[in-house]
Amino acid sequence: MSPRVRLVVAFVSTGLIGYIALGSVLGRVRGDSTYGQLAVFNEVVRIVLDAYVDPVNLDRTMAGARLGLTEALDGDSAYLEADDFRAYQQSPRDDGEVGILLSRRFSFLMVVSARAGSPADKAGVKPGDIIKTIDGRHSRPLPAPVGQRLLRGAPGSVVKLTLLRAGSDPIDLSLTRERLVAAQPQSRVLEDGAGYLKVPEFPARVADDIRGELAALKRGGARRLVLDLRDSADGAPAEAAKVAELFLHGGVVTRLSGNKVTEQVLTADPSRSAWDLPMAVLVDTGTAGPAEIVAAALLDAGRAPLVGEHTFGRAAVQKAVPLHEGGLVVTVGKYVSPKGNPIHGKGLEPTVSVEPAAEDEVPEGETPKDLILEKALEVLKGEAEKKKAA
Repeated sequence: MSPRVRLVVAFVSTGLIGYIALGSVLGRVRGDSTYGQLAVFNEVVRIVLDAYVDPVNLDRTMAGARLGLTEALDGDSAYLEADDFRAYQQSPRDDGEVGILLSRRFSFLMVVSARAGSPADKAGVKPGDIIKTIDGRHSRPLPAPVGQRLLRGAPGSVVKLTLLRAGSDPIDLSLTRERLVAAQPQSRVLEDGAGYLKVPEFPARVADDIRGELAALKRGGARRLVLDLRDSADGAPAEAAKVAELFLHGGVVTRLSGNKVTEQVLTADPSRSAWDLPMAVLVDTGTAGPAEIVAAALLDAGRAPLVGEHTFGRAAVQKAVPLHEGGLVVTVGKYVSPKGNPIHGKGLEPTVSVEPAAEDEVPEGETPKDLILEKALEVLKGEAEKKKAA
């Protein structure tokens, strides 16, 4: 063992021994196993440094331990090295981006969603795609905040990605970064008279825009509504609560809870309700964050069935904590449904499960059928017929 390693082992052991000695007594009183786990970690460090077959790169080994600790939490908590943490805190707002929202799943960076109209969306990037490399840099050791930063850059610059997708060979893409603006909600009245409202993201004041779209749908004769939240993941939870209350008559929209945070309850103002007619909500694997909050609120209130696929399960609050070296981005609160069902890490199970049409099953030159939308219209029509019969 080198002198430096001996010094580190001695330092780590001396500090931990005193901490563990005091903590073990307190831990027995409180039934807390934390200090026992620290003792095990200290022993593992000592044995690895003392007995491993090759000289140990201490910096890399301890960095791996820090990364492993946060990776065992969730896909959005991460330890960042000093340079990465500074970049995370100072990310310029006028950067270009490609429209990909990332999380970490299965030890890789995974696409949560591709923003509507973004370079990623136009290139066919899909929720659930694994990012294998970013500009040749392998994603396996990259925390999600670092991967997100690497996707940003000067508008007009190019980022090269290699994607992994089930049933496909690796996909190489070159995406040109752009300054993106929030995609606006869009509505139309379908041929059967149902209203269709697409909400691609939840920027500030989107609830006011949606209120206007709902009024236009009513003027157009719509008496039932399909709310499309597929591939919707960006935005603010507070704005999601404002959107949900357009379809509710009061009550809880969501709760933010955590082991060390004061519970926050977001409620709906009954006076803001704008649509009390039948509705269904479309969801898929790209439905996340604020869109999941809306979907969960409408489901728990009995206002709308969810039609489509299981959602991504990403609805939480992270806090950046600077350290002596680097920093932590750690999840401190999770949003739950009005009935207390977890969203983050779990996702929402659709009321009516529908698999979208597979690309290889669509004849060349034809537009694939929207099976999820068709099923939602069928569900709404069936409910209307039941009411008439009653």
